[in-house]
Amino acid sequence: MRRVFALWAFAAAIWANEPRPVSQVPIPLPDGKKINLRQFRGKVVVVAIVSTTCDDCVKTLQMLTQVQKDLGPQGLQVVAGAGDDNAQYLVQPFAQRYKLNFPLGFLTKDQMIAIADIAAGRRPVAPILLFIDKKSTVRYQYYGDNPFFRTAEGATRSIVQGLLSEK
Repeated sequence: MRRVFALWAFAAAIWANEPRPVSQVPIPLPDGKKINLRQFRGKVVVVAIVSTTCDDCVKTLQMLTQVQKDLGPQGLQVVAGAGDDNAQYLVQPFAQRYKLNFPLGFLTKDQMIAIADIAAGRRPVAPILLFIDKKSTVRYQYYGDNPFFRTAEGATRSIVQGLLSEK
């Protein structure tokens, strides 16, 4: 049953979003470096936009830690950005606390809007997940109130494996 729902979620994802080029907005890291999502061209990328105070965000990041561990060797790269007030001071201890195995940066409201291509006036629910193909195209995007999150791990694995299988 779980496999069927994950397959349904993957099929639904095909019609859920209009593909678009990945944003050129960099994600700043606590060490002063910046991640440009286009630097991962040739890999499948999952971007998580989160809040460090959101329980669903924590669960999503923990799930992504396991998915990164399992699928990273096949070409997956997970990247996350926290949009909390003062996030630049929160992300390093947060990443250490939850033992994240991927970079966690911090984002301003404008950076979140640009990366997630959020429509004016929309207030999306965190977490936000973006699935980016090997050609740096955002193929799928989900806000935290989407039914996708009911089976997030299975749906994420299904989407990522589908993107990994593309040339």
